[in-house]
Amino acid sequence: MSTMPTPDMSHPSGFRVIVDTGSTDLWLDLQGADIQVSNTTDLMVDTPYAIGDVVGNVAFSELRLGPYVIPHQAFINATNVTGMPEGTHGLMGMAFDTASIYVNMALAWSKDTANELARGPMSNLVAQNVSAPGFFDVRLGRTYANGTELNGHMLIGQHLAGAESVDAAPKLERVQFEHWTVAMDGMNINGQPFTGWNKSGIAGVPDGKVAAVFDTGFTHSAFPREVVDAIYGSIPGAVRYNGSILQTDNGAGMDNWIIPCNASANISFVFAGQEFPIHPLDVVKFYTNPLIQEADGISIVANASICTNHFFAGAHDDTYDILLGMGFLRNVYGSFHYGDYTPPGKNITGELPYVQFLSVTDKDTAWGEYYEYYTQKVVQGPPEMDPTTWVKFITDLNSDDDSDSDSSADSSSSAAPVGDLEVAGAAADGSGSSSSNSSDSNKYWPIALGLLGANVAIGLAILAVTLTLCVRSAKGKRETRYAPLRLPKEVGVVDPERAALYSD
Repeated sequence: MSTMPTPDMSHPSGFRVIVDTGSTDLWLDLQGADIQVSNTTDLMVDTPYAIGDVVGNVAFSELRLGPYVIPHQAFINATNVTGMPEGTHGLMGMAFDTASIYVNMALAWSKDTANELARGPMSNLVAQNVSAPGFFDVRLGRTYANGTELNGHMLIGQHLAGAESVDAAPKLERVQFEHWTVAMDGMNINGQPFTGWNKSGIAGVPDGKVAAVFDTGFTHSAFPREVVDAIYGSIPGAVRYNGSILQTDNGAGMDNWIIPCNASANISFVFAGQEFPIHPLDVVKFYTNPLIQEADGISIVANASICTNHFFAGAHDDTYDILLGMGFLRNVYGSFHYGDYTPPGKNITGELPYVQFLSVTDKDTAWGEYYEYYTQKVVQGPPEMDPTTWVKFITDLNSDDDSDSDSSADSSSSAAPVGDLEVAGAAADGSGSSSSNSSDSNKYWPIALGLLGANVAIGLAILAVTLTLCVRSAKGKRETRYAPLRLPKEVGVVDPERAALYSD
């Protein structure tokens, strides 16, 4: 893995991008950037994400990632970007070469061409020097109730100071070629093993284990419904609510649990015999002044606090049984190794890609932090609504809406006396409704990142990093092998990751 001196800054442009272990493609929004790419094609790619969509031509350029350089990197030159956070210039996938650029290029030209030209950024970087450390480390950040921020980091080819012992952690080998998917031993709920899982649906996963995929771009974590019910059904006073809760971002959709805000559950996941506890803040979501109704330009919000499930039920696909997003990954220091990976990744003869983890959550400390959060958000904030009363209120309100077409003002007036709930009108923009963790409300909200020890901006939910595209002079020699080729729309292939589950 080569390094280079400080680049010539006469042409390049820096890009703030999301780092996503759950996808592969690199896409960049070059609009407004004064750069040229080294080559472009008529190969059109349409990549849908859970939130948003990216459309553009495949192009090539020299890519600089920190001190590293990739001479010819394929990326989507995005011409239409929807549903992405403002200020984000792109997304860098960190999985394996099976996504839209690779598949479309293989279909349009050949598999050999795709193997040579369509690799993802990290796969390309590792391929440049097989003797170099072919891994990256991720440590997600966290913001506490008192405003203290734990910085997140991403490092390439080295470990964060104090985390060197990750080298001695068990190697969790990849069991499915498209993603960072490994075999998980099981899950414990309040100290008791969960025994409701059946045999894994992924070929090659040993009996008694399930295939878990790790995704830094997924805020929550998703399981079979029986797992979610076992977790939240173990919390005294929790009530299941089969309906949606407006403007909540827990990913549960129409399948929610309302939980006493002073309670959570002791959840841990077991890999290679090692237990990794989950912070109770990653099990429960806090909301203040939740939105209960919108009608005729008026938003009705409750002067109350409620708490809901952070883990939710989602259908698996043929690449994993469960999905562990940031709700798990904030509790570990992860080192992702490519092993002897070569595209397309199915026929590795040497060391398989693997992941190593260190636990970074202390149970006792975590519960103290949870109650501090509860004190600041509920005890010192809007009063908490009892879960049973809340569910009855919402159910009755929805029932009234179904049977009566009166205005929202009438509905709110009739519902206001329920329990201690106070109802107030708010502006139609929803400014009266706020999540207690609004910076974690989107799959692609930036978090803290330190690349190779450099200090960068700090946020909360997902890693972001600055890339540099180095421009080749327009007068320089162009490589003619990237012959433009126009493909019909229907030839495009969606990244296999993009299943219905990804609704974060």
